[in-house]
Amino acid sequence: MSTADTCERLSVLSGYPMMQHLASAYPSMLSKQWVGSITDDGAALLPIGIFATLHAIRVAYEVRKGMQLAGRQPLLQELFTMLTFSFGGAILTSLMLGRTQPWLESNTTVPVYATAYLLMACMPGDLLYLFLRRTAPISDVFLAGVDGLIRGYGVTAAGVDLVRGMQGQAVSHSLVAWIVTGTVLGSGGGIIDDFLQISRARWAFRTPSMFTSVSLDIKLSFGATLGYILTTHAWTFAEHAPGFPLSSTLDAVLAMVPHLSDHEAHVISGLLCSAVLSTTAHMRAGQYAAAERASLATARRKKTDEVASDSDADIESDSE
Repeated sequence: MSTADTCERLSVLSGYPMMQHLASAYPSMLSKQWVGSITDDGAALLPIGIFATLHAIRVAYEVRKGMQLAGRQPLLQELFTMLTFSFGGAILTSLMLGRTQPWLESNTTVPVYATAYLLMACMPGDLLYLFLRRTAPISDVFLAGVDGLIRGYGVTAAGVDLVRGMQGQAVSHSLVAWIVTGTVLGSGGGIIDDFLQISRARWAFRTPSMFTSVSLDIKLSFGATLGYILTTHAWTFAEHAPGFPLSSTLDAVLAMVPHLSDHEAHVISGLLCSAVLSTTAHMRAGQYAAAERASLATARRKKTDEVASDSDADIESDSE
C-alpha cells in the first residue's frame, strides 16, 4: 500500500461524496473560459478565463474606488498601479524562486487586466463603475468572494505545491520557502504598495507599515498557507529535516492535525478565504459609502463657497 493511498484513506472528508466531487471539479471550475463558440480545431474562440476576468474587474474596481477618494491620477499611472496589485504576488515569488514571470508567458493575461481597468476608468458615462457602485454592497461581496476562491487555490496549488514540485532543488524541502512563497503570492501587490506607495500620486520608498500593523491580506495568505501544509501533512521532519532537534516529537504533534487530501485542502482554503474576504468587503462597503458621501458633501460645499465668492466679487466690482 502506497503512502498516497494511505493518506487518501485517512482523510476526514473521504466519506462525503459531494466534497469529493467539488474537490475534483474545483481546478477546472477556476480555469473555465468564456466559450462563445468553438473553432474547427475545438479550441475556445475566446480563451479568457471567467474567474480571471472577474478577478481583473475586482482589482480594477478596488483601485478605482481608492483613486476616487484620494484623487485621480494620470491614466497610465493608475493602470500601472492596478497591474501591480494584480500580479504583485507572482512578481515577487518569481523573483525569489528565479522563475519566468507568469504574466509574461501569457498572451491574454495583461490585455485582459488592462482592458478591465480601462473600462473601469474610461467607459463612456462611467457605466461599469457606476453599475458596481449602484449595486454595492452586493457587487463588493460577490467580487470579493470570487477573489477569495482564486486566492485560496493560488496560495496552495500555485504557491506551496509549486515549491514542493521543484524536484532536485534544495528549496523544495524548505518549510520556510513553502510558507514565504504562499504568503507572498497572496499578498504581494499590497506588500509592494506598502514599500513604494504606488497607489499615491507621489511614490516614495518608506519603512513598510506591515511590520507594525499586518494587513488582512498577509494574515489570510499566511493562515491559508500554514493551514494547507498542516492539514495535508505535506511536511514531516523525518522526511525533510531528520536532523532537526526533537524531530520525532514534532512529527507526532503534526500527526494529530486532522488530515485532508491536497484537493480537499484546496477547496477548504478557497472557501475560507472567500468567506473572510466577502465578510470584510461587506463591512468596508458601508465604510466606503460613508466616506464617499462625506467627500461629495465636501465637494458641494466647496463649489457653493466658490460660487458665493464669485458673486461677492461681482457685487464689489459693480459697486466700484
